[in-house]
Amino acid sequence: MSTLLATRIAGLLILISTSSFMYADSIIYELLTKPDFLEQAALNRSSLAFAALLEFINCAAVISMSILIYPTIRQYSERIAIGYVSGRLIEGATLITGAVTLMTLIAMGKQVIENPDVSSEYLYMMGSALKSERWFGFLMGMFSLGLCGFLLNITLYQYRLIPRAISVLGMIGYAVLLLKVAFDYFGLDFSGAWMYIPGGIYELIFPLWMIFKGFDLSTKRPCFL
Repeated sequence: MSTLLATRIAGLLILISTSSFMYADSIIYELLTKPDFLEQAALNRSSLAFAALLEFINCAAVISMSILIYPTIRQYSERIAIGYVSGRLIEGATLITGAVTLMTLIAMGKQVIENPDVSSEYLYMMGSALKSERWFGFLMGMFSLGLCGFLLNITLYQYRLIPRAISVLGMIGYAVLLLKVAFDYFGLDFSGAWMYIPGGIYELIFPLWMIFKGFDLSTKRPCFL
């Protein structure tokens, strides 16, 4: 496979991962933020199972794209190339556990509906614990993404593999993402959904550049200016 083709496929996979994750999140948020989220999970089994499938697709896409660009990045920094693949593997692994949690919540909701004698209070306590586990797993995945993405964009900037404006946007986006993860992890009320915006814009521009332009492989020496 040529470098350009691999880059284009990787760009397409980024778009697939971003769109699948966002759509899955919209489904999940609507159902799991309700007070009777276990019943909602069971009654909307198809929708939640579809959301879990989308999360699996997201995980497969992010891992695959990192493997596709590995040979190109390795030409410039083997440590960054290995680190990026490792970071996306960690991200995928943590998010997959969240997808599995969705199927567990569906089963618990079915128990609440079909067995009224079973203590729903206990099941809801367990369900809330699973939602918290899913949330902290998501934070760990985003930490891994933010760290490896930030380091990747330093390399992209050094060797001008993409326009430096895009690399700078990527570094800013991932740095802000790391800050949001830190704020959320420690329960600090300084963050908001706006902190996803810089990274979200980058995750749209970067793959489009990869698809239509690819990497510029002409620069062989790092340059910070």
